[in-house]
Amino acid sequence: MNLFTTMKSTGSQSVKSADRTLDILEFLAEAPEPVSFSQLLSGLKIPRSSLFHLLNNLLSRGYLVQDGPNGRYCLGGKVMQLASRVRGPSVEVVVTRFLRQLSAEFNETSAFYVQSGDAAEVVASISSSQALTYTMKAGERAPLYAVSGGKIMLACMPQEQIRSYMENVRLEAITPQTITSITRLRKEIAAVRREGFAYSREEFTPGITGLAVAVLDGTHFLGALNLAVPTVRFTPEQDAKFRRRMVSAATALGHALAGAHRMPVRIPRKNPRE
Repeated sequence: MNLFTTMKSTGSQSVKSADRTLDILEFLAEAPEPVSFSQLLSGLKIPRSSLFHLLNNLLSRGYLVQDGPNGRYCLGGKVMQLASRVRGPSVEVVVTRFLRQLSAEFNETSAFYVQSGDAAEVVASISSSQALTYTMKAGERAPLYAVSGGKIMLACMPQEQIRSYMENVRLEAITPQTITSITRLRKEIAAVRREGFAYSREEFTPGITGLAVAVLDGTHFLGALNLAVPTVRFTPEQDAKFRRRMVSAATALGHALAGAHRMPVRIPRKNPRE
């Protein structure tokens, strides 16, 4: 027997052993109750001696436990530990796919914001390719009261949280159009709650109008989907088109984020705008 033949034989045995181990785990995962040795033997057709050794290995590593006086087998805590570490695609990856579609349709800059304290922070953004455009970078921040995404966050806050925010916020004029009156801000937030859309009309950047909608998982707020458009292109006709498309995009994005994972959003910390 040459070296190649020996290696090939050993490799085949290793693969068979791995397959049998996975067969055991899958069989137990699908079983409605703990399973006996004889049930595993008849169900999997693994030779008795091999099955005995594989079960002992899985027991010693915590992948299986024996339940009840008859020592029936079921999945152990190590399986759950591994499962808890399974990650879907990152939030940035999921969001960027939707932003590309939205920006391609209108050739305008789009972004996804999450709340970071009293600021709205960009998680991902896709810029327009037009000569006159607005560019955002992941990690940039803006006061909640000054941008459309932030106003959506304020509108989605519980009453106690919004009350505390209104009592403590300092409304500084970032541009001549920035809201600096609590009374006016309250009225605008009430309008956002009624309509489901928030606007920032040159309140953070001169010449730029922002439009945002909430991205939800059921009733749980995930973030804000935003378009940032030069005001000269933000006509009433375009506004209506933006609103229709953003509702459907936000709904689809909410489903995608909920399906990918239910974990805290990982916020990048690049080029923060303080």
